[in-house]
Amino acid sequence: MLFGLDQIILFIANYSYIAIFVLMFLESVILPIPSEVVLPFTGFLIAINKMNPVLGFGDAVVASLLGSLVGYLLGYFLGVDIFLRYSKRIGFGEEEYKKGIVWIKRYGNYFAFITKLLPAVRSIASIICGAFKMDMKKFVAYSSAGILIWSGFLIYLGYYLSSNWESIASIFEKSAVYVAGAFILFFLLYIFRKKLAGIFTRKWKQ
Repeated sequence: MLFGLDQIILFIANYSYIAIFVLMFLESVILPIPSEVVLPFTGFLIAINKMNPVLGFGDAVVASLLGSLVGYLLGYFLGVDIFLRYSKRIGFGEEEYKKGIVWIKRYGNYFAFITKLLPAVRSIASIICGAFKMDMKKFVAYSSAGILIWSGFLIYLGYYLSSNWESIASIFEKSAVYVAGAFILFFLLYIFRKKLAGIFTRKWKQ
C-alpha cells in the first residue's frame, strides 16, 4: 500500500476534493492506493456535512475514469514490449500474447466491467486491457459502468456507517490480495493453458 490509512485521511482532510481526485486518479492508473479507504471516508465526510455529495461522488468517478484511460494508453503503447520482454524468459512469447488479444476481444467487456468492482485488481486491469488491445470505446463504456457502481456503493457505505466507516476498509484490505492473486492467476492460466499442458505432459512422460 503506497499510503497508510492515517496518511490518506490526513491528505483528504487537508485538501478535500483535490486529494480525492489525485488519489483516485493514481489508483486507477496503477498505484496501490486503496479506493476502499478513499471512497468510504468520502462518504463519511458527506454524512457529517463536510463535503457536497454530488461533487464528492463526481470527483471520484471522473478521476477514476481518467486514470483508467491513462492506464489503458500506457498498456496499449508500452504493455506489449514489457509483456514480451519478461514473458519470454519463462517460455511464453508472441503466441501467448496473441491468445491474450483473442481472449480480451471475446471477454474484454466483462473483464473491464468486473475488474472495476474488485479491490486491488482495479489498479492493473486498465493496463491489461490496453496491452491486449481491447476496443477503446468499449473499454471506456464498461469501465465507466463498473466505476459508477463501485464508487457509489463504497461512498454510500461510508455515508451509511458514518463514524464506523473504517470497518469497510478493514474487510476489503484483508481480502484484496487474495482476490487480485486469484483473478490474475485465472487470466494467465487461460492464456497459457496449452503451453502449460505441454510442459506438464513432457514432464509426466519423463
